[in-house]
Formats: sequence, structure tokens, C-alpha cells
Amino acid sequence: MAPIELSELSSNWKRLQKRLQATAASKPPPSSPADDAKEKQDSLKRKRSTKSNGTPSHTSSKTVNGSTGKTQTQTPPPKHPQSRKRQKMEEPHSIGASAKRHDVKTLSRSISMPNLKQPSILSSSKAAAESISILTPSPHHPDIENEGISSTALPGKYIALDCEMVGTGPEPDRDSALARVSVVNYHGHQVYDSYVRVKVPVTDYRTAVSGIEPRHLRPDIARPFKEVHDDLKILLEGRILVGHAVKNDLDALLLKHDKRFIRDTSKYSKFREIAMIPGRTPGLKHLAEKLLGVEIQIGSHSSVEDARATMALFRLEKEGFEVEVAKMYGHMRQEVAKEEGVVGEGDTAKKSKNKKKKKKKKN
Repeated sequence: MAPIELSELSSNWKRLQKRLQATAASKPPPSSPADDAKEKQDSLKRKRSTKSNGTPSHTSSKTVNGSTGKTQTQTPPPKHPQSRKRQKMEEPHSIGASAKRHDVKTLSRSISMPNLKQPSILSSSKAAAESISILTPSPHHPDIENEGISSTALPGKYIALDCEMVGTGPEPDRDSALARVSVVNYHGHQVYDSYVRVKVPVTDYRTAVSGIEPRHLRPDIARPFKEVHDDLKILLEGRILVGHAVKNDLDALLLKHDKRFIRDTSKYSKFREIAMIPGRTPGLKHLAEKLLGVEIQIGSHSSVEDARATMALFRLEKEGFEVEVAKMYGHMRQEVAKEEGVVGEGDTAKKSKNKKKKKKKKN
């Protein structure tokens, strides 16, 4: 290749400089920060939708239970002159009907996994697998936090109850108040769930354990204690109550229940044998791990999850529970069915005997 002459190199360099200058002159001047901000604002305005009448439609976020979901709001209708009391009177008579909460979301459950990690100590693996199957919420009966009485699930003969408490008073570790109540049926479906208003100042929400936060106890979210008390009183009538140290839950609700119709997993003899400290009351988490092979109460507790775990433990030893109850109180004559309006077998036998006695007296 022949060497390039210096004169030719300088002329090429000059032509390249002229070409670059012409290209730079054709480009638009750089935008200032103010222009950039104006352009962003214009783009946001374009994204905002408008109604048919030209007025913009704004979005608002609901943060009832910690998660933010955007919902489109419209112009509120004119307020009706009727008072809240009049509205309550016109609503149908049902449990919690006067205080249905529409600002609800799917329950935030803990990361417990209903997985049989180890064989059950007392029962077969098949029985344990059937019991833990109820720990997973049913898609047909979803968990709706603070729903009150479920619109889909029915209570049935057996229900499991669990409550969450918050600390009150100058000694919050000792003084407690009811903050949440949950009930599930025999299949683990959520039957009832409600936050409860606390009349006295809360000095410790115990969020790490209870999962309760200040927003849960706001007057527009939590139900009055009297309403929750009445709802649970109706639910308990004529049913067998399953719970773990359930006396504490009943005391918090100011309710009583016939001991013959209580199945307490903290008092069952076989469960007490595997307590971490012999002779002491076994913890619900310990029983779930040893007997069901699952971990519960990871992070904040959920009263719905705890109620399900309690029902699963009861189902695991259902026959054993009934044997112990029969030893303590004798065989029941279907008094549960009687309270629901169905005459039990024992009552039928009594009536037939009384009829025979009356016939003999007449003769």
C-alpha cells in the first residue's frame, strides 16, 4: 500500500470537520429541566381517563388490612335522610347483618405449609393427611378477613374457636382485651371472623404475636363487642365447641358453654403426654408440629389458622375425645340435636315410657 501524502491527509481532515459541523447544526437544542418536567406532566395527563361528561375519574386506595388496591370511585349518591337505626331495623334478622363490612380483603395467612413432614405419633399417616387437608382454605369458601358471618360456609355440628388479644392497662402483659374472633367448621371453612372494638386504651397491640395493628381496631372496621358476643352466642347454641385452652376464649367473650359439649385439645390426655414439659399444658404449635407435621404461627398469628389447626388435631383423635367425654360425663342422649330443634333418641324413649305409664293408670 502506497504511503498517503501529508497534503492529501490535511484536506481530508478539513472535509471531515465541515461534515461534523453541519450535522451538529441540524440537531435540536438540548431540553432544559423545566421542559422535561412539563413533558412528564403532559404524559400523566394523557394517561388519566375521563368520564363521559368530561370530568376526570380519580383513583383512591384502600389500606384496611395493609395492602393497597386501587379502585375507581364515582360521585357519591345523595345522602338519604334515614338514620342508621332505621336502616338496622329494615335489614333482615341474621347474625351480624347490621354490620357487614365491605372493606375487606383476602386474609393474609402465615407461611405455614400443610405438609406432612414426619409421621404422626398417635395416628396413621393416612389419618394425619386427612386432618391436615383442612388447613388449606377452600376455593369455594375463601377466607375474607373481618367478614363477620360467612355468606357461603355453614357451621354444622362442630365448630372451632380462636381469639386474639391485645394488652391494656398499666400492665399490658397481664391485662388483656379481646381484639379478634375466628370460627371454622369441621371442614376448616371460615364461618365467622371479626375484629372487635376495645373500649379501653390499648397499651400493647402485641402485633408480633397477635397480628393486630391499630388500623384493625378503628371504629369503621371493628365491630362492637356486644354484636360479636351476640353472634357467637347464636353460633355456640346446640354445637360442640373445639378449642385450645378454650376457657380463655369463652371468658374473653363473656360466654359459657356446657362442658359436655367442649373438646379442648389442651386437656386431652394423649396430647398432654407429649407436652414439652411433662404434666404441663401442651402448646398448639408444638402439637401441630408433632402430630400433624406442620409449622404454624410463623410470624404474626392468625386466629383463623389457629382455629383450623385446633380442628385438625381434634379430627385426628375424634374417637378418643368422645371416649374420654363419655367416661367423664356419661353417654349423651343427643342433646345437641335437641337444642337445634330435633328430638333425640333418649327423649323419644322417655316419651314412650310416659305414655305407657299413663295407659296403665287409666286401666
